[in-house]
Amino acid sequence: MAKAIRHITAYQRTKPVYDGLKTAKDKAAYRRQHEKAVAVHETAAKALKATFPDRKLPNLAAFQTEYAALTEKKDALRAEYAALKKAAKDYGNVKRNVNVILNPAEPRAKRRERGAEL
Repeated sequence: MAKAIRHITAYQRTKPVYDGLKTAKDKAAYRRQHEKAVAVHETAAKALKATFPDRKLPNLAAFQTEYAALTEKKDALRAEYAALKKAAKDYGNVKRNVNVILNPAEPRAKRRERGAEL
C-alpha cells in the first residue's frame, strides 16, 4: 500500500510535465529537457497499471487514510505483542524458579538441560 501511495503521488506530481510532452511541437527536445520527470511518470504509470489493471487511479486521500489506520493498528498490535512476549519471559523465569525450589537436590547442569528443553 505504501508503494501504491508513492506511485500515485509521483504520477500526479509529474502528470503536467507528461501532458506537456503530448502537446509539445518538438517532442524529442521536450523529452530531453524533462527526461527525469517523464521517466518517473512512465515508471509510476507502469507500476499503477500492474497494481490496478482494470481500475482507474484510486483516491489518494482515501488510500492515505486507510494506510494511517492500518499503521496505527499495526503499532497497537506490536505493543501488545511486546507486552505478551515480556509476560511469557517472566512466566518462564517463574517456572525455572519453581523447578529449582521443588528439586533442590537435582544437579545444576541437569536443571539447565531441563530448562533448555522447556
